[in-house]
Amino acid sequence: MPLNTAIRGAQIEETTISGGHLIDATVPESKLDISNVPTDGYFLAWASGTSKMTWSNITGADLVVNEVPAGTVGGGNVTFTLANTPVIGSELVYMNGLLQKSGGGNDYTIIATTITFVTAPDAGDLLAVTYLKSQGFASFVSNPIGANLNTGGYSVVWSPAPGTNDTATGDIATIQIDSTVASVGQALYIASDGNFELANATASGTVPCSALALETGTGSKKVLFKGFIRHDAWSWTPGKIIYVDTTAGALTTTAPIGSTNQVQVVGVATHADRMYFNPQYGLVEVL
Repeated sequence: MPLNTAIRGAQIEETTISGGHLIDATVPESKLDISNVPTDGYFLAWASGTSKMTWSNITGADLVVNEVPAGTVGGGNVTFTLANTPVIGSELVYMNGLLQKSGGGNDYTIIATTITFVTAPDAGDLLAVTYLKSQGFASFVSNPIGANLNTGGYSVVWSPAPGTNDTATGDIATIQIDSTVASVGQALYIASDGNFELANATASGTVPCSALALETGTGSKKVLFKGFIRHDAWSWTPGKIIYVDTTAGALTTTAPIGSTNQVQVVGVATHADRMYFNPQYGLVEVL
């Protein structure tokens, strides 16, 4: 029998309404536990990190369907490359229409854009990959941003080649800088008040360097704590060890030699305009 009676001031808990309908009324959004404001064209998705429904969006540009990965099919080749880096866990890899299973010991593994099959496809096999390339929607694949990040056994991959001048990939945060930063890539240390200032290898009080500036000026600025950084004004010799210089904020490939100077290794040059920043906190004082 249809349920035509309004339920007011009460809840239905742990029961099932079968063979009936709720009619002649709507459930307003204010009654639903939704974590954000709706936008036309968005849809509701469950976010486990907040235990709430969330309005989310996906566009045609976010979803790549049936891409044929680059690589030779046949001849023993196991490595194929996608045009974009998929959101972790979003890729669906098909061989001859059969869904392949990812992970070590299964059909394939994937790192960034590279798919590596355990068994090489035979000549004539058909490969196709569907995946999401935008984090905006696919944050629901595992955990939403704002919750603990679960990589599902995968690694966080930093690009060793930041695409434009004065950019970086790695551990980045926004902190307070009191010294005037003249250029991106200058060395910074933590002063006694907890804010950052330009590092200087002339004395122990202005090292160790623990970050590189990613913005100029003073105030609340982004810095790199560890990772790859590009600064086109550099002219490194690849492979050279990089130290804090005796000029405030500067870096050098020549270890300081003056009395009481502090020798600190902060990274290695990877290209003329790029370096891997990985500061070492053990200092050597020149006598």
